[in-house]
This record gives sequence, C-alpha cells and structure tokens, in this order.
Amino acid sequence: MPPYEPNQQIIEKSLEELEFILNWVKQRGETADNPITVLIGGWAVDAYNPWYGSIDIDLVTNSRTKNTLKQFLKRERGYDSYRIPGGINTVSKPTGDREIREIIIDFIPRERMKFEGRDLYIDFDIQKEHTEVREIIGGISVAVPKRSMLIILKLKASWDRSFRLNSETSTDTDWERGKLVKDYADIIALLDPSYGGTEIDLNFLGDKLDEFDFLSECLRRIPENHDAIGKYNRMDQRTVRETIERLLQLTK
Repeated sequence: MPPYEPNQQIIEKSLEELEFILNWVKQRGETADNPITVLIGGWAVDAYNPWYGSIDIDLVTNSRTKNTLKQFLKRERGYDSYRIPGGINTVSKPTGDREIREIIIDFIPRERMKFEGRDLYIDFDIQKEHTEVREIIGGISVAVPKRSMLIILKLKASWDRSFRLNSETSTDTDWERGKLVKDYADIIALLDPSYGGTEIDLNFLGDKLDEFDFLSECLRRIPENHDAIGKYNRMDQRTVRETIERLLQLTK
C-alpha cells in the first residue's frame, strides 16, 4: 500500500458508508441500552473531536451481526470479500482511487485481544457502562467507548504498530508508519483540553495504565513525534508534552 495520506474525498466516502451502516444497525433494533455494536477507531475519535475522520470503519460487534452485515454490504453496497493481514476475513468497498483502493470494514470480536509481543490481553467485550452515545458528523448517533476507554484502545493500536515496526514483522512498513502517526494524532485529539480533553475518568485510566504499564511509555513518545503533532495541528509540542505529563501525574 502507499503511505497513509488519504484525500478528503476518500474520507467523505468512508463517512457515507459509516452512515449507511449505522442506520442499518439502528433499524435492527440496537439501542443505547443495548449497544451490541460499538464504533471504535478514528471515527469514534471524531465523535469527540471532529478533526479528521478515518478511511476504515472499526466496529466491535458479535458474530451474528458481523456475518449478517457482511452479506448485506456485499448485496446492497458493492462490497467485496477482503482478507486483512493476519488472516481476518471481512469486506471492503472499492473507492476508484489509485492510491487508497478500498474502504475496509474492520470487525473486532467481543473478546480478549492480545498485545503484540506481550502475554497480556485487553477485553474488547465493551460493557454498556464504558460506552456513551455521541453524534458523528451528519448527526448520526452511535455508541462509542467513553473517552478514557477509547484512549486505552488507541494506545493499544499504537503499541501494536510500534512493535510490528520495531520487530520488522509489519507487512507494509510505509503504511503502518503513517497509521502510527494517525494513532498518535488521534490520542492528542482526545487529550486536547479545548475539545473536552479534561473530561477523563482518571481512576479508570490510571487503573489501566497500572495494568498495562508499558502504555505509559507510548504516551511519553507522542510529544517527540513531530509528524503526529503536525498532523493534528491544533497544539504545539510544548502544550502536548505538558498535557501528557499532567495526565500521567494525575493517574499515578
């Protein structure tokens, strides 16, 4: 794949697909009291701080919803079968773009998922008390992880990418480096005090950083990543560093 630098038209196409999927989920009877499907990833970040969006659509859901939605998207929206590196079967929609060729639906099962290079797991069976309903661009409501939980999930994504890059096990290093920059920028967006970044459950976040102490090091790397700060482009390096240092102090 080419480096991760999507144009705005691709992001808008992804948003169209996301709106279609969320309307389908709603029509199946899912409610805020029963969030079987939870949006994570870049579009979930956008529900808190609409700074960028995403190409791929990341959904935590059960097997029944996943399989039904896959078949529906193939039949109604022109999706094709797609195999994510690592052996995960899903679907994707061609974009017609020569650089970013498809929008991938990344289904995450409601089960424990391993950290790369660690014998430790995090539970993606996200319970109702760790979600809230927010609106994405366009006014569509969706269940997303609470901000503190989403920060942890983004830290896991950045840890896994860093590990694959450092251990030379990534199947596409240029793409993965670009995605790592995006992950870091998304974390900055979630922490930005001008966009709700102080509305964090410090007890929950502190407990998770104690349980997965190596994630604190991921946070400390972010102020040194000039590409991520430049990509977010709403906070300077000093402010990012001070924000993260303050957070780490408060969660001790």
